[in-house]
Formats: sequence, C-alpha cells, structure tokens
Amino acid sequence: MVTAWVLSAVLLSRFAVDFIAEGPELAVPFWALAMLCLAVMGVNALSRPKRQAANRDTNYDRRIKAALLLLIPVGFIASSLDCTGLSLRGCSPFCTFIKLIWIPVIAVACIAYYVSADRRGPAALLLMSLVPLFPHCICYNVANAWWIDHIGASPECYVWGFVVCSLALGAVQAGKRYLVTAALSLVIIAGSLCFFIGHHYFKFPW
Repeated sequence: MVTAWVLSAVLLSRFAVDFIAEGPELAVPFWALAMLCLAVMGVNALSRPKRQAANRDTNYDRRIKAALLLLIPVGFIASSLDCTGLSLRGCSPFCTFIKLIWIPVIAVACIAYYVSADRRGPAALLLMSLVPLFPHCICYNVANAWWIDHIGASPECYVWGFVVCSLALGAVQAGKRYLVTAALSLVIIAGSLCFFIGHHYFKFPW
C-alpha cells in the first residue's frame, strides 16, 4: 500500500500542478480532494489491521467490504468515461484493451476476492490496478501534456480509478475508516462523471 501511496502522490501532484491552469474555481477543489485522498491512503497504509471483536457484526463488515470492492471497477469505469466517453474504442490500442478487457477482469477479481476472502486478494488486486497506469494515453490536454511532451504518452487517465482502488483496499485491509473511504470514493466517481458530461458534451473544461 505504501507503493500505491507513492505512485498516487506522484501522479496526483503532477496532475494538480497542471490543473492550476484551469483557474482556482477548479484547481482548489482538485487540490483539496487529492490531499484528502493521500492523507487517508497514507493513514491506511501505515495502520495495523484491526482485530475483530468477538461481538462484532460480521455481516456488517461483509456488506461494507462488498460495497468498497464494488467501487473499484466503478472507479475505473468512471475514469474510462472521462477519456473515451461512450465509445468502445480508446485513444490507443492499450486504452481499448483496458476499457473492454482489463476493467471487467478487475471486476471478476473483486468478486473472487469477496467470495474467497483469500489474504492474497488485496495484493493481487493492487497489482492488477497498476496495469492501467502504464503510459498509453495520447490525448493532448492539460492532464496529459507534460507526460506526452516528455515520454510520448500519459499515465494519468486512470489515476483516479487507481486512487479509488487504493483507498478501498487500504480500508478493507485496515478494517477501519470505511465511511470516509466510501465518501471520498463516491466524490471521485461523481466528479469523474461530471467531467465526462462536461468534457464530452459541453467541451468544459476543455
């Protein structure tokens, strides 16, 4: 989880710096959300797993776990909509692969982990969530321009999906901070959906 925090910090920081160009009305909420997410991720990464009390409601825990795991593929879908909209084709072959194949595979892996409760599940899901961060996006915009100028493609398209995944897995492993994790994840997803509508139908903010 520490690795996930470092990657998220690097990608969100670069994104946030570039996003300043969009003005304070958009940049300030972006920075606030990024810092809150990194704070919660950091605390989860450094927390020891919470021991389950004898009288703890395990059904409640399972419902919360199911909800958090559900948010993982939803977060990646929301990120995908930001980039490619409702089109089945992405800006690059790898983008199409992530949208049509890899995100469904992640969803199946979330179900498998929920059913099996295998302790290796979080590590496997985290490794799977790294794949969409491979630099592949060639859409030249505020978020991607710096990366494209320097390495030819951007890893930013799925960074918020990766953040949702890292938040959810951190909370599941720690057994703590369920509500704040769910709230932040829902804010990210809602923000992504608003960007999808604004970007693809109203050309806002670009």
